[in-house]
Amino acid sequence: MINRNTLRGALAPLVALTLVACGGDSGSDPVTEPSVQASANPKPGSAQPGNNSGAGNGSGDTSPEVEFGPVVPAVAYATDTRTENRDPFPNVQPIISDAPPSCAPEGRPLASGPSCDDVKAASYYQDSPTTWLDAQVFVPEHREGEKLPVILHSHGWGGSKLTSLPEQPYCEEHLKPYNCPVNEGGGLLSMFGQLDDVLADLHNSGYIVVSFSQRGFGDSEGQVMVMNPYHETRDAQAVIDWIAQRASDGRLPVAVDDTGDFPLGLFGGSYGGGFQLTLAALDERVDTIVPVGTWHALEQAIMPNGAVKGGWGNLLCLLSTGKSRSPLLDEACTGMFFPFIRTRDAVDPTGEILKFMSQNGLHYLKSLEVAQQPFREGDASFRLRPIDTLLIQGNRDVLFPLQEAINNYHYLKIAGGDVRLLSNQSGHMNPLANQVDGTTSCGGVDMFKAIRIWFDVKLRGADESLLEQIPGVCITLDNEKALIADEVPGLNFEADQAMGLDQTWRSFHMDIGALRGAQECQTIYDVPAGERKVLAGIPRLRDFKVNGDLVGGLGVAYMGVCVVRDGQTLLVDDMLTGFIPGDYPNHELVAVGEALRPGDKVGVMAFKSQENMNFMSTATVGQVTELLLNGFSPGSGLPGSTVQGLLEPLQGLLSSVTINAYTVSGEIQLPVLESELLSQRTADPYYGIPENFNQQPW
Repeated sequence: MINRNTLRGALAPLVALTLVACGGDSGSDPVTEPSVQASANPKPGSAQPGNNSGAGNGSGDTSPEVEFGPVVPAVAYATDTRTENRDPFPNVQPIISDAPPSCAPEGRPLASGPSCDDVKAASYYQDSPTTWLDAQVFVPEHREGEKLPVILHSHGWGGSKLTSLPEQPYCEEHLKPYNCPVNEGGGLLSMFGQLDDVLADLHNSGYIVVSFSQRGFGDSEGQVMVMNPYHETRDAQAVIDWIAQRASDGRLPVAVDDTGDFPLGLFGGSYGGGFQLTLAALDERVDTIVPVGTWHALEQAIMPNGAVKGGWGNLLCLLSTGKSRSPLLDEACTGMFFPFIRTRDAVDPTGEILKFMSQNGLHYLKSLEVAQQPFREGDASFRLRPIDTLLIQGNRDVLFPLQEAINNYHYLKIAGGDVRLLSNQSGHMNPLANQVDGTTSCGGVDMFKAIRIWFDVKLRGADESLLEQIPGVCITLDNEKALIADEVPGLNFEADQAMGLDQTWRSFHMDIGALRGAQECQTIYDVPAGERKVLAGIPRLRDFKVNGDLVGGLGVAYMGVCVVRDGQTLLVDDMLTGFIPGDYPNHELVAVGEALRPGDKVGVMAFKSQENMNFMSTATVGQVTELLLNGFSPGSGLPGSTVQGLLEPLQGLLSSVTINAYTVSGEIQLPVLESELLSQRTADPYYGIPENFNQQPW
């Protein structure tokens, strides 16, 4: 979740144990499963697409409504340029969150906040110090009297608010709906880099954009709590309150009702996707969300099945170095660096870090609902409300894999609302593992066009038929092809049967010795001659066992799905799932997508070590320095000596020898389907319009 703006300003250090990474010059300040139904009716007073006078690419008639007044020019301004004495920006009310700057773990004094154990109580906020937040407001050119919808945006890990929006090239087809492309990204994390251009396009087509810095980043106060719903979510609600108040005072051209409700969508990638899910779940003023490349359960994303992703964990912590971090986050980052084979117990022997991480994501709210517990003291048991959601995730994202989006999709869909999932060939890439970004489309479905259509229908009342261009589920298979379905293969037994998913269980057994590298692909399925198949969805495991073969029964298993094609072995989507020793009666590997060819042999593969799990152990300080300076933050002007100094203490670790040994055995159900699903729908609403999603012939 690294965003190009974030990493551009300085080497912001390596994330929360964790998490996520991804994240401008200010202008002057003017003074039981329900059916899924699309809820596309706009709130009263929201602008219709194309009715603004900006030169954007919105859909519909672009001529201004006659009842509107003269043109009001576009403006951009910061909400907060306070001094240490908290003097607010002239004529702008500051954004102040009642969530304290931090909280104190049990038994640990912390002057900046009350006890973390009291976060559910009202007194926690009433009797605590406040936290000031910084945001940038972008109001597009519009007509006097016109009311506009709002997009609330936030940045990736290590980043901060946008202080300017990228200029979009002139598009001769701007009068045609959605025909103007955004600037194409390139290189590492290009999908996240292009999100700023999408935001600029939305702004040009008539959306107010409010971009804010999360606590601990940019000029916002407070300690980084890694999207804790009792802190970061509370902060985001304060931003919404601020927008509603400005609209009520006539300072923003937004249609707001007496309850403070107005047309509002959330947008951002990685860490900027993480804030959206809990905020939308807890605040009914949010109409729709588009989280890109984010997580469901932070613990599972960073420490899958107890096996720590040391490589990305180290990088994320480096990217947050120098930021104001929670003491528990500091402890987590310290524990990331050793031992080489990292397990949850080694990083977090007391369990406090796990408790800290377990609250940060939609999975926490799901756990409350399952346990019939309230989110706050005195509330009814938590129950997720329907949220219209367009989830976008990278198949090859080694930090937040497709599985994280699928888990969000499943929980959101059970709650109701219009929930859709698109995957692509981008995400959090690891160039030290020779990963290179692929396309951001999902077969014939353009991600950026889908985002623009989604917001126009959900916030501006555009014709609902436009949503027919966005499938319910789209899993990319390569840079050109994708699987279109109504459900994720491997997620629902009845849907699997309807799609013709291969439900055969196949056994495997592998022994990874301490002195050997990658195990050969143990093939268990052959694609018949003359046939083409699709591998897409969740590989299921049963009776799966991991035995550690090091002293004391230690060891960490790294497992993935492989394909042998024309004598070469491919690790599908570069995806591995980690496991510490133990029995896993019913489990899964992370979801994958691959177009299979006649003669392909599909199987499972195990590694002793692998760059996507612990790449810093196979890299030199020079390589990592080059990555940070030229890969994540090009043009930042950050001296190489600064990065070198941060990494020198790790030299011994970087050159260490990998020691790991284990045995795995069990059965796996591969998500293999017929290739016809590439171009035909499995159920309504797609019957009758297959041409919308047909892929190119193989």
